Parts: sequence; structure tokens; C-alpha cells
Amino acid sequence: MLWKAIAVALWATWLGSPLTLNTRFYAFSRPLVNGFVIGLILGDPVKGTIIGAMVNAVYIGVLSVGGAMPADTLIAGTLATALGILTDMEPEVALAFAVPVAVAGASLNVLKMSLFSLLPGVVDKMAEEGNLRGIAFMNIVPGTLWAAINPGLITFLAMYYGAGPIESLIGAMPDQLLHGLTVAGKLLPAVGYAMLLRYMAEDTKLLPAFFIGFVLASYLNLDIMAVVILGTCVALLAHRGVKGVEG
Repeated sequence: MLWKAIAVALWATWLGSPLTLNTRFYAFSRPLVNGFVIGLILGDPVKGTIIGAMVNAVYIGVLSVGGAMPADTLIAGTLATALGILTDMEPEVALAFAVPVAVAGASLNVLKMSLFSLLPGVVDKMAEEGNLRGIAFMNIVPGTLWAAINPGLITFLAMYYGAGPIESLIGAMPDQLLHGLTVAGKLLPAVGYAMLLRYMAEDTKLLPAFFIGFVLASYLNLDIMAVVILGTCVALLAHRGVKGVEG
């Protein structure tokens, strides 16, 4: 358990640090990808991917505007997947635990941004002095040290000390409560897709593509890979058609 907790904590620290060079935003910190990697570390990549995909669905429509984050999907995906695998939770129950964790994580991010708001003045002074090493230091070290605490240390403590108590808590829960959490977990992805539809509705040109994908998956029972391949082919054909008209 110790080495697994350390490995996941190091992975989470890297995700939360500037060392990812922004690849975390586009790929690695997404709960789907994050869940798969944590599943590999903990020996159950299939369940890790399932839990990560469910967390991803809930927050698929979440946007960070001007630094304001409604939820911390990184810590939510990390802890939900890790504790879900370690305590053998049903994916829906792990998802229900992820939501309050995401809200708490967002509060810590507000604290982070408040503290880091003091740094730009220091960096401006270094720029005036031509101190390139100092600028590089301020861009890398403070963010990495914060990431070592959140989500790194928090993930380690939750995994190393929290798996046992959470497993005992789940075992002591009435069946009705667990059933309620499972139902809530199944409903939460609908909230994420509703948020996505809200943004897509601002440009009605995108709505047909969404509903075509829905029909392919729900009524023709195509898996997600088939839908993605078909969508990519249609996008390429449409792009060539537009170029042909312009030419």
C-alpha cells in the first residue's frame, strides 16, 4: 500500500505542477486519462478507466473562466479512482464521493490563486533586472511545491490512511443509503451533459452532431470508438467540401 500511495501521489503531484507543460489540461488531468493511469498503477486499469470516464462525464461541461473553477476535476478524478479501486467500490458510489471532493478542491485552488497573486510583482521586478534564472525559478518552483501539497500530499494521506476507514464506513452503511448513492451516481453524468448542451446551444450548428452521436450510441448500439471514427470521417468530408467550395 505504501509504495502504491507514493506512486499515485507522485503522479498527482506531476499533474498539478507546471512540469506538465500544459499537457495536463489537454490530456493527462482529464479524469478519463487520469483514471486509466491510476488504474495501471493500482493493477486495475479497466475499473480505473470506468470510474474516470464517469467522473469525466459529470464535469464534461465545466469551464474555467478567469481562474474561477466550479470544481477541481484533478483531485476528484484522482481520489475517486484510487479509493474506488482500493476499497472495491461500485463505480457509481465512487462517483458520488468524487463530487464533494471536487468542491473542496476548488476551495483550495482559490487559496492557491490568492497566494500566487503576490508573485507577479516579484517577477516583474526580476524582468526589469534581466534576471532570467529568477523568472524561471518563480514559474516552476512555487507551483511544484504547491502541487506537492495539493494534490500530492492530500492524495498520499487519503490513500495510505483513508482506504481502511472508508472501507469500514461503506461496510457500515445501510443498503438503502448505498443504493441511493448508486442512483445518484448514475444521474450525475446527465448534469454534465446538460451543461455541455447549454454551451453548445449558443451555436446551433453544433447541435445536430451531438444528437447524431446520441442516436448512433443509443439506438444503433455503436460503441464510443465507432462513433468517434464516424464523426472524424464526417468532419474531414465536411472540411474538404468547404475547401472545395472556396476553391
